[in-house]
Amino acid sequence: TYANIIGQQQATAGQVGRAIAASKLEQLPAMVQGVMGNDPAVQTDCTTQFRRLLSIEKNPPIQQVIDAGVVPRFVEFLQRDDNPALQFEAAWALTNIASGTSEHTKVVMEVGAVPIFCRLLMSPNDDVREQAV
Repeated sequence: TYANIIGQQQATAGQVGRAIAASKLEQLPAMVQGVMGNDPAVQTDCTTQFRRLLSIEKNPPIQQVIDAGVVPRFVEFLQRDDNPALQFEAAWALTNIASGTSEHTKVVMEVGAVPIFCRLLMSPNDDVREQAV
């Protein structure tokens, strides 16, 4: 039946998403190193990789990302007015983390992200402003 076909497609999509997440988790140490480094292009690229990892539909590895210690760094990136692409990716990653459990939300709040998000509502960059909401 049509419902069975759709169910199989969704199950396959879920398996693909989990396989991609597992593959990305293997890259976590390199992603952390890139975020913690000083090269803005690498910071942006690795923050984007984190954002994509946190954007998977089923069971994004939010706790693993928190445990990797990058949340405070993402908050630092929110303040990089000289690099709107990095601000945007960091904001998106942080909103994905905050969208998890109440404990995940608390982590983002406790590192001081909320007042910075409020300030980003005045950003001259449309994408950054939109992501801050």
